[in-house]
Amino acid sequence: MEAVDSQTSSQQYQPGVVRKITGLINDLALRSESAASFYKRAADAIVHGLNSPYGAISARFGAEVLEDYWHTGSTDPNFWKKPVQNLMDASMRDAQPMAQRFSSRDAALQIALISVLLRDVNGSMIGVFTVVVRCSEEHPASMYRELLESFAAQLAIGASRIEAASRAPEQSAPDASVSKAANYTSGAEMAFALVASLRTKLGCEVAAIGTADGPRVKIQAVSGFDEISERGEASRLMCDAMGEAIDRGKTIIYQPASREAAAPDEGYRIHKRWHDKLGSACLASIPIDAGDNTTMVVSLRRRIELPFNAEEISTVETLMQPFAPAFGLVERANRSLLVHTKRSTASSVRTWFSPRGWGRKVVALGMLAFAGWVGFGSLDYSVSAPAVIRPAESRHIGTPSAGVLLSVHAMAGDMVEKGQLLAVFDDTELQVQRAQLLAEMRIAQINENRAISENKGVEAELARAEQQLNRTRLDEVERQISLTRVVAPFDGQVVTGDLRTRVGETMALGTPMFEIAKLDTWTLDLEMPQRSAADLKAGRVGSFAPNARPEETTSLQLTRIQPVAQPVAGKTVYIAEAELADVHSWMKPGMEGMARVSFGERPVWWVATHRLTDYFRTNFWL
Repeated sequence: MEAVDSQTSSQQYQPGVVRKITGLINDLALRSESAASFYKRAADAIVHGLNSPYGAISARFGAEVLEDYWHTGSTDPNFWKKPVQNLMDASMRDAQPMAQRFSSRDAALQIALISVLLRDVNGSMIGVFTVVVRCSEEHPASMYRELLESFAAQLAIGASRIEAASRAPEQSAPDASVSKAANYTSGAEMAFALVASLRTKLGCEVAAIGTADGPRVKIQAVSGFDEISERGEASRLMCDAMGEAIDRGKTIIYQPASREAAAPDEGYRIHKRWHDKLGSACLASIPIDAGDNTTMVVSLRRRIELPFNAEEISTVETLMQPFAPAFGLVERANRSLLVHTKRSTASSVRTWFSPRGWGRKVVALGMLAFAGWVGFGSLDYSVSAPAVIRPAESRHIGTPSAGVLLSVHAMAGDMVEKGQLLAVFDDTELQVQRAQLLAEMRIAQINENRAISENKGVEAELARAEQQLNRTRLDEVERQISLTRVVAPFDGQVVTGDLRTRVGETMALGTPMFEIAKLDTWTLDLEMPQRSAADLKAGRVGSFAPNARPEETTSLQLTRIQPVAQPVAGKTVYIAEAELADVHSWMKPGMEGMARVSFGERPVWWVATHRLTDYFRTNFWL
């Protein structure tokens, strides 16, 4: 067994260990909510109390199965896992306790694996608990087996008490708590009963209840004390700790770090001072709202070896929450008329003269001013509508004549200048016609000269007429030849048109080719809703925010309103055209955004309510 640390038996077993473990088991039986959690935490206490290198438990509680292990010291837990599991399986199979002993290099030190059966109070087997212990002649393995069997019997008794308590009827409903509270003549009497119950159930050294009606905290009851001296240092520390929990508005747990508790928050200075004063005890302060601006605080103190856990704190909150309103009710019911008057006056004074009270007055004045502005003030009334940018001037270029497209020299997105070549069509046939007409014109000229030389006036006149006819035909052919070269009509940008895939295709007359737009001026098309139709007119001003750059708004002015409504995206709108005051280089045709058109000052109340009013008028004929 080389993996076992060399420790003497005196380090393993000290006087008082059994008594300490027994006390821990009893305390856990009082504060555990279920048998499974009780067995788990008690087994943990046994393993650590005996300073065992390794311990494991396997038990079943109805439908709930508990399987866990614990490890202490510097040895590798995997070293123990397999032999412990084998012993547990054998003990479970044969339904009897078992032990297995090993020797180390030091003959004076022996290691024993002891497995005991876990039974309920009726004697039925529910599981197995196995512990690795260090034995010696002074403390043999038989002694540890008897000790573990006594612990197992104590666990069975504690679990039976937990199950009996869980079957007992609870009075946790608010009505039951109020009914129970009615049996007490004062809040202090009920507080003493509650702290006594908490102390017993949770195994606390001290349990206390305090109340805060305003900034001052008053301790109502402390378990084990009939009278409370508010001047004592312990009382002042407890009272300040309760106030700290109320100020933080949450439960404060201050206790040393352990397997079940995280390290305390050093920001809780009062709880730290109380903790240090008591010699590192476990502390908890739980604020609970009691209604009527009253807060009840439950403070608990327990020994250092019994840290609080979240399950216990949640249980305390659940148990005490129904009593908090009842506690305040008993307090108010037992107040005299003079005390009621005094409390009411003090509360009113605090409300009006505290910083919070002044804030309320400022808010009230602000609301009054706001109401006056709504009733008598005015506000610019504007209507928002989708809008689209388009060039103010654009030109659509179509096929000038039917022909075959030879080449394309521009496409959508290109910047072009006036006269720049965009596309070329095949002019072969036109060039042939031109050559024929030129030849016919020369022949007609020859005929005219011959007729003149022969003094044939009629023939000469016919030759001249033929030349004129051919010249007219030649002009038309040359015009058609010039049209085969498509050029830009002005400086701008090609907005649409990509004919690269249509080169070599015969295109009919009028086929769309390009759209060229000037980029120095823009027009905005606004889709104004019907509710604004009566107020729409040229000259209205507003602003436009493009979706691409909403932070750069541009002023606009309506120039024209189309007289007929149009359906757009399932809505009926009126198209309004507007000029933009500023032109930016990033603007592009088709860019969308939101435009807001101002219709002048209107009463605030009308701006806020006119749409709702119009809805009722049109739908309910009001």
